[in-house]
Amino acid sequence: MSFRDADRAVTVQIGAVILLGFLVISLSLYQATVVPDQNKRIEFEHNQRVQADLQGVRNAILGTAATGSSAPTGVELGTAYPSRVVAVNPAPPSGTLSTTDLGAIEVRNATADDPATPGTDYPETADFWNGSTHSYPTKSLAYQPNYANYGNAPKTIFENGVVFNRFRSGNVTQTGQPVVSGRRISVVALSGDLSRGGTGTLTLDPQPVSVSTRTISVSNTTAGENVSVFLPTRLSADTWKDLLNESGEYDPDANATNGAYVYRVEDRSNGVELYFEAGTTYQLKLSKVGVGANAGDTDPAYLTSAEGLTTSPFEGRTYPFVVEARDKYNNPIGVQVNASANRGTVPPGTVLEPGRYRYEYTAPDSDGPDWVNVSYRSAADGAEYDITDPAFNGSKIENVQYAVMVQGATGGGGGGGGGGVCTVGTNNNPTAFQFNNLDGFNSKPSPDRWDISQVNVQDQDGDNDLSELKFEIADEGGVVRATYTVQISGQQYQDKNLRIDPDDSTYDVQSGEIYTLTATVCDGDGNSRTETRQDSS
Repeated sequence: MSFRDADRAVTVQIGAVILLGFLVISLSLYQATVVPDQNKRIEFEHNQRVQADLQGVRNAILGTAATGSSAPTGVELGTAYPSRVVAVNPAPPSGTLSTTDLGAIEVRNATADDPATPGTDYPETADFWNGSTHSYPTKSLAYQPNYANYGNAPKTIFENGVVFNRFRSGNVTQTGQPVVSGRRISVVALSGDLSRGGTGTLTLDPQPVSVSTRTISVSNTTAGENVSVFLPTRLSADTWKDLLNESGEYDPDANATNGAYVYRVEDRSNGVELYFEAGTTYQLKLSKVGVGANAGDTDPAYLTSAEGLTTSPFEGRTYPFVVEARDKYNNPIGVQVNASANRGTVPPGTVLEPGRYRYEYTAPDSDGPDWVNVSYRSAADGAEYDITDPAFNGSKIENVQYAVMVQGATGGGGGGGGGGVCTVGTNNNPTAFQFNNLDGFNSKPSPDRWDISQVNVQDQDGDNDLSELKFEIADEGGVVRATYTVQISGQQYQDKNLRIDPDDSTYDVQSGEIYTLTATVCDGDGNSRTETRQDSS
């Protein structure tokens, strides 16, 4: 072999080594730069999907709170990298979805009353909603990613109805706020224990604990103590101002005419406090939804009158009333409720739905005062809860007491129409009276009666000598189907939830019939005034 051939062989070997070196370097560069960039893109896209998943969870939780129907939704905890022939992938990206104690939502200075009307509008509910602070423990739900390359990935958090991303540099909201909408305040507390990690898809099934089927009217009754809501949150007051601004609910000038009612937002320890304008009635809805295990339950918090008992029943007549046992979220909750009357009778009630009970009170055969006591507690808890004891305390939040004045029967059917100088339909010096209210005249084909939600009549000639208030209800043909008389006195008479039965107990209130209510008030001087109302059943 010549020396020239030997040199050629060495050259080939050196070229192979150089080529191999280039391949190794190229693979190393690919592994070190291209693979991480591609995987970072995959992780970023996954994170975008998870954020959308958390918004879906948020909507499912709010929907469950409002309707009680659970809508399972999935959260993609992790994803997968593409297969590679020569390069090596790290472990698949994963994440953890978990709940964390957040603190307690608090509703402060809220009283169940409408300041625009005199007196207490909802006395039984106001026993519970009396301006004191009500607390509702809640949790956050957060997704924490575990990525190999997307190092600045946010933690995505749901709390108080808002989804936001938490970066090292600050928070970025992903949804609007559902707490305030005009005069409506909606609070959803989150409960349950959840901590699930992995790379697959987790199906989350929100559980209704207390569904917001009831809305109560609240306002502030003390000057300088505005209705406010404290929200435990990681978001600042400035962020909440932005959220409220975006939905048109922030009104720093406290302008009473622009439809926005949150006039101040302040940072508090571990949260923010939203202040609402004074002198306005707000509609409050509360609910509780659970995720994971140990979602919990609720307990009875107070008893309230849902459909009141007339304050002026007639001897021997029967009148219905409805009470509700509610949890602290103001929603009905099933519990044993008992009722009794001092002189009249109240048979066992009917369950209309869990927590809602209908009773019928039959007045005694003699006029005078009577009391109807209702409670979900028992005599074993003390005399103040004993529905048959004179010491029964109607102001206890677990009790309802109706004070009535039984009227002597003065006519057929509903107790009116006979004798006296007060004649239905007359207008003799009508300016001597003022009907402040004659509202809510409704026909009830079942259970065959007519309702008047509010009556308020006032003496206007200064001698405070009201004497009688008479009602007649006639059908389209002018036939009087019911009469009702109330003996009154003084300067003013008012009643709520008045119920009038047909004079003929066999008469059926007709659906679609247009009935006319005629109300006439008289005084001791012989003056009278008549008002009429119509309603189609």
